[in-house]
Amino acid sequence: MIYVFVDFEMNMIDSEYKKEKKICKSEIIEIGAVKLDEDYNEIDSFKSYVKPAYGTMASRIIKLTGITDDMVEDAPSYAFAMGSFIEWCADADVIYAWSENDLRQLRKEARLKEYTHPGLESIISRWKDFQKEYAKLIGTSRRISLSDAVFYLGENFQGAEHDALWDARNTAEVFKLSKDEENFFRIMAPVIDVYKPKKNLTYSLSEAFGDIHLDE
Repeated sequence: MIYVFVDFEMNMIDSEYKKEKKICKSEIIEIGAVKLDEDYNEIDSFKSYVKPAYGTMASRIIKLTGITDDMVEDAPSYAFAMGSFIEWCADADVIYAWSENDLRQLRKEARLKEYTHPGLESIISRWKDFQKEYAKLIGTSRRISLSDAVFYLGENFQGAEHDALWDARNTAEVFKLSKDEENFFRIMAPVIDVYKPKKNLTYSLSEAFGDIHLDE
């Protein structure tokens, strides 16, 4: 069994490309992924910046990710970088990302850029949302951030947040810890208790006060 954990970092498409923005509001500027074997050991990693096709780096994204125009200026094109990633994870049995946003981005950007690759649909068919699986484990429908999930397990976030490779690696670490069920649920017991649905405290007046008769 081979597991791949992937993360995309995106940049906002410049407002001058109004027609394209209706299809997709952002484009991938970094792909990061790690590959685990059946024993959940990391056996390989993938990292590539992607040259934007629609404008320069937004200041907000530079601040969030640390990725500057200089860093993506000579980066591979979207088609080349995505093709390399698809071929790299061809042997994966399942591909996980934290949240459904990355898969949504992959679909929209492929349509926007009219991107085709013989392995694209195969990748999509193996894609799963680990954020959703994690939420089910702790008994909530809330969207938990990756940094919170790491914190709840008593771990320190490895590397930098919003770095695609480190986000993928931390997702893999949460997955790995979740497979040690006894230890996972022991550590997570207080968190699970917090997210546990509270009992309904709404009562009717008759239930609260019994058969009280008021004089008319």
